[in-house]
Amino acid sequence: MQVSRDDTRYTVAAAMTIDVPQPTAFRAATDYERLPEFNPSIVSSKRLSGQRLRSNIRLCVAFFCKQIKQVMRYGEQAPESIAMKVVPGAGDLKDGHADWRFSSDEHGGTRLLFDAEIEPAFWVPPLIGPYLIARELRRQAQVTAESIERLADDYEKDDSTAD
Repeated sequence: MQVSRDDTRYTVAAAMTIDVPQPTAFRAATDYERLPEFNPSIVSSKRLSGQRLRSNIRLCVAFFCKQIKQVMRYGEQAPESIAMKVVPGAGDLKDGHADWRFSSDEHGGTRLLFDAEIEPAFWVPPLIGPYLIARELRRQAQVTAESIERLADDYEKDDSTAD
C-alpha cells in the first residue's frame, strides 16, 4: 500500500487479497448501507438519487478528529469495478475519486486494487497533520478491505443456510 501527498492532495494505491469469491466481494463492497456495521469509522452511508452516495466518516489522528461528509457519484461494472467521483460542494472534499477493481485470484479469492485521490476542503494542521492524515488513509483502506471481507463472509453464511 502506498500513500503520498502533493500539496493538499492525498493519493492512496493499495492491492489486497480477500478470501471470498469475486462476485461476493463485489456484492459486499456495493452494499453501501451495511458498511457502517462492519467499519466503525463509517458513521453512515446512504444511496441518493442519480447514482450518488452520501457518507459520513469519522477520522481521528492523534488529537485531531474530524467527521468528513462526502458525496460521491458512482458507477458499477459488476463484478469487476466501482468508480467514484467526488461531487464538489456537496461535502468536505474539494475534489477526488476512488476506484475499486476486483478480479478472481488463483485460489478462489479476490484480488482488490484500490486507487484514490482526495483533496480535503478543510484545514489540516501543518507539520504533523499531513503525515497523520496519510497514515489514517492507509489504515482506512485496510479497514475497508477487512469490512468487505466480513460482510462477504456474512453473505456466504446466509447463502449456505438457505440451501
